[in-house]
Amino acid sequence: MRPLNFLRILAVTLALSGYSAWVIQQRPASAKPQAASEVAEIPLIRRDAAEALHRDSSTLFVDVRSTIDYGFGHIQGAINIPEEEFEKRFPDLKSRLERSKTIVVYCQNRDCGKSLWTAIRLRNEGLTQTVIYPEGWNDWVLHDLPTAGSGR
Repeated sequence: MRPLNFLRILAVTLALSGYSAWVIQQRPASAKPQAASEVAEIPLIRRDAAEALHRDSSTLFVDVRSTIDYGFGHIQGAINIPEEEFEKRFPDLKSRLERSKTIVVYCQNRDCGKSLWTAIRLRNEGLTQTVIYPEGWNDWVLHDLPTAGSGR
């Protein structure tokens, strides 16, 4: 590459970088992207917090995986509301959910988005005590915590 072409490319790159930095600085604070959980204002909890909540009898764990997965194994004491069946199952469970001090929603693992969607739906129903345990079932089992089901 010729030195003159190199200097032209470098000059264009520096100009674009400077412009990009200026644009980002001029953007209003409210225009900055937020994580999905920040948008919905739903707290994410780690395993140690989930364990502590599990020991509290006023906490209700909600497994949003399929009925088959739930039947094979779930966090001890959890109820099953598959995300796909939320509208069908929610009315029967609403009063129990409302009585809970904390509702911990979980799925298979961090890659499963069902816990976020269910938590948003619960929040929209006025259940603001909802939190998400994003590491979910896989993390719980990996650390040999209390489980129930036919496969455990």
